[in-house]
Amino acid sequence: MNNEFAGSTVFSTATDFAESEISTGSLNDLLRQQLNPTKPSEFSVTQNNETEQNHQGLALCVVNTVKEILDNEKPNVVSLEQNLTALFENLHQIYQQANIDPALRKRQFIARHGLVMSPDHCITTQKDTLRVSAFIRGAHQAIATLKTKSDECLHLVYPACGPFAPLLLPLITYYKETGLYDENDLRITLIDMQQGAIDSLKVIIHEMGIAGYINDICCQDACEYQPISPIHMVILEAMQHGFSREGHLPIARHFAALMEENGIFLPQEISLRAVLTAGQQEFVEQWQDENGHVCAADMQQQTINARVQLGEILNLTSTSLLTLPERVLDENISLIECGEVLLPELDERMSKPLLVICTQIKVYGDEYIGEYDSGITHPLPDMHVCVNFVPHDAKPGDLLVKSGDKLKFFYRLNGLPGFLATIPA
Repeated sequence: MNNEFAGSTVFSTATDFAESEISTGSLNDLLRQQLNPTKPSEFSVTQNNETEQNHQGLALCVVNTVKEILDNEKPNVVSLEQNLTALFENLHQIYQQANIDPALRKRQFIARHGLVMSPDHCITTQKDTLRVSAFIRGAHQAIATLKTKSDECLHLVYPACGPFAPLLLPLITYYKETGLYDENDLRITLIDMQQGAIDSLKVIIHEMGIAGYINDICCQDACEYQPISPIHMVILEAMQHGFSREGHLPIARHFAALMEENGIFLPQEISLRAVLTAGQQEFVEQWQDENGHVCAADMQQQTINARVQLGEILNLTSTSLLTLPERVLDENISLIECGEVLLPELDERMSKPLLVICTQIKVYGDEYIGEYDSGITHPLPDMHVCVNFVPHDAKPGDLLVKSGDKLKFFYRLNGLPGFLATIPA
């Protein structure tokens, strides 16, 4: 779960955007912090005496935030940002005071299914306004739908949940405080590979007062999880923009096969499309008057009209996840076969079109996360695909294509996941 480009990034040039994608600055900063770790905070006597007061303050903050999300069909972004920031600050204080090894907080690595973000990097997801709002509203509606079909205790599983489990735990706390659903109605299993995230979850669950709802907290690769009891709902968000780097797809395939027949998978649908656009207009000019805040609703119609829609290259639902065509190249490399698109003739004004992967997420029902609404839906440029031009500084991996050619897309499942554009044989 990554908050990079989370609805707040505007670039001076299209090149700045491209360079930010491959920048090693964040990695270097993490390495520096690992070399010079900060000692974990210690609780003072005063802090211990204020535990109950802090618990009440956290519960009130959660209830106010979730109530605003559920009561307003269209979120008041400014007000909700303030509430989510207040919630984040409460949780961040707990996280900082928890006795978690600094090395575990900063640990980041590439596993067999993709990048595993450090707990320190994941916590800011709680402030990603439109992402959190859509998932909490979607989860609330999905739980209500399941409850109309059965009175049994629902088993909800949240793999790759991170140190705050931000898309579900606030909702569970709201249920506990309002009495809407109790621990006989819902049981939650949380899964994460990072021991630092697990240590954080245990403290936060205690502070939220929702331990009675928790079925299990598992420190393991989510793709190795095997349930003891039926799974009625899965909530999963382990992706970055352009569906790159993290292991959402392998995890989603695993849990789609484990879920009950009438279960609900959140998000319900992820649609990924290939688009040609003018990079400077797309990433710079249309946002110059937005004061740093970007979202789908603020996209300029001029930019939308100038785009060339090539077509959908991948569509993920709980059903399609079970039938994705996989091509195994060797024991270390597996690819998912995706869509094929035709490159049309282009207006001469689009001299160096930029290929971008655009994402739209249907969380549940009418709850969507559109382009630019969140870090996970920010359009991702593929700088290696050169349409109708030859780059001045050719790089390994550049793909030179022209109008009339077809592009066949594959999705890498190993190492750093992401799309690979090829010319079909």
